[in-house]
Amino acid sequence: IRSSAQQGEVETVTRRKVKRLLSFQRYCHASRLLRGLVPHTPRSLHLLDDDYLGQAAHMLSKVGTWNFDIFLFDRLTNGNSLVTLMCHLFNVYDLIHHFQLDMVKLNRFLGMVQEDYHSQNPYHNAVHAADVTQAMYCYLREPKLAEHLSPLDIFLGLMAAAAHDVDHPGVNQPFLIKTRHHLASLYQNTSVLESHHWRSTVGMLRESGLLSHLPADMSRDIEQRLGSLILATDINRQNEFLMTFREHLDNQDLDLQLASHRHFILQIALKCADICNPCRVWELSRQWSERVCEEFYRQGDLEKKFDLEISPLCNQQSDSVPAIQIGFISYIVEPLFEEWHRFTEPSLLSQTMLDHLHKNKANWSSLRCAHTPSDVQGRSQAEEPEGEVGEGADIP
Repeated sequence: IRSSAQQGEVETVTRRKVKRLLSFQRYCHASRLLRGLVPHTPRSLHLLDDDYLGQAAHMLSKVGTWNFDIFLFDRLTNGNSLVTLMCHLFNVYDLIHHFQLDMVKLNRFLGMVQEDYHSQNPYHNAVHAADVTQAMYCYLREPKLAEHLSPLDIFLGLMAAAAHDVDHPGVNQPFLIKTRHHLASLYQNTSVLESHHWRSTVGMLRESGLLSHLPADMSRDIEQRLGSLILATDINRQNEFLMTFREHLDNQDLDLQLASHRHFILQIALKCADICNPCRVWELSRQWSERVCEEFYRQGDLEKKFDLEISPLCNQQSDSVPAIQIGFISYIVEPLFEEWHRFTEPSLLSQTMLDHLHKNKANWSSLRCAHTPSDVQGRSQAEEPEGEVGEGADIP
């Protein structure tokens, strides 16, 4: 039987472990300049350089297709899918020349962003960021939108997609609030993660000096617009954006000649890209679904370990992957993509996404009928969570 002193020591160690597990890389640690770290990124930004594997280059030639396999692309680029994709898209749109970007600074910034995603997260990692960026590129090419976009719109859309979840800890906002994490206090329990993603991005922009050659008011404006885009991905604001979008479409009053209306559509496009996994082909969609649910379950395991109430969707004993996905599709994905289809109509891509969405929902319904409690218990027995892992769950 432990003495009270021993028990107190255990509790102190436990609190220290939780704090260490959830300590955010950029928030708590010194600058890379001080630490002397160099991102492991491709040495050049150009598609035709020798560093690019032939298969990866071939995939980039089809980067605008909806069945683009980001998992394969990440393997072909040796884990550099986000940097490689962003460099390619910046060249496609001639953004480097238009904004007179320094190649070394751009490479450094993108490397910092990619490295600040937590590779140990099953879902919220750099591959997810690359997937969202590829989806954003597809949406930027929609005829209803493409003819109105300025180079700044495109730059902001791609940058926000790439950085929208940077330094994500693998746990959601309610977890940070109930564990009294310093970020929850800093951002007053409102859009905590999204605010951190944005401020981290601003920090990396300034540290890399990517925009240092631009007028100060222009660089500040870019930072603020990036914030507006990234903050729009807060799932708690879903109905707010959906209702505004629906009203615009009902009233037919969207004027994409107006910068404010284009920015709103960029917000909607980023929200769509962020939750588009159920609209992908089944083989890709299922992988993402299993990954995000694994993050949910890890958060639940962490909560259970530290005697916290298990969050909704995070209990591996009662929340099955099919049930989680059916609810997510029905209440979050379908309503948004039905309005996006109205906006882009006639659009082959939008119709394709809706077709995949309906098929995938039917597949999950079939799997739900076949699901038994022993299936979930099997995961628990076969895959014991590690006590020292800090990943968890967030809304997909």
